[in-house]
Amino acid sequence: MLLFFISGISAAEGENHRIQEQLESIEVPLIPLKEALGATAYKIAIDSGKYRYLGNAKCRLCHRDFFLGRKGDKHDHAFSLLTNSKQQNSPRCLVCHSTGYGVKGGFVSVAKTPHLMNVQCEGCHGPGSIHMLGNKAGGFLAGTDRPEIIKKMCKGCHNKRWNRSFHDFEKAFIGYKTAAPRSKTNK
Repeated sequence: MLLFFISGISAAEGENHRIQEQLESIEVPLIPLKEALGATAYKIAIDSGKYRYLGNAKCRLCHRDFFLGRKGDKHDHAFSLLTNSKQQNSPRCLVCHSTGYGVKGGFVSVAKTPHLMNVQCEGCHGPGSIHMLGNKAGGFLAGTDRPEIIKKMCKGCHNKRWNRSFHDFEKAFIGYKTAAPRSKTNK
């Protein structure tokens, strides 16, 4: 691998240093769902007790094709990046690499909530309990019926701070929401 050196520091070392600075920051980690909804709407929704996280096993019961279409997606393996870098207990990392961390009923730890590891459906849409009750028109705090909120959810983690922003957000958003299962010919 060819490394470019700037002021005697390789690009990879510079990136690791930048991430380490973010991890050591004293700022409170931002919760994407709270940022997307706004503090007041978030508090009302979560305090209502109506919204609970269920995990992907429930989502795939009705959304099998979309679920299969995303099995190889990086979101489906996001937690392994934390394990590999020994950051699996870092709140600053968990908000974007698990489902619902920092939200009542969301990911707590591998031991307590293994069904919410990785970035699952509810990691982007919010708790799915209302939707699961048969609300075909939505029922999510950040559902496809509320594209402005779901876009804010994406940008909560995919931002310049972590060097994960989009080159063409609209293209990525449309491509993601129209996911189809991968066949043997289009892997």
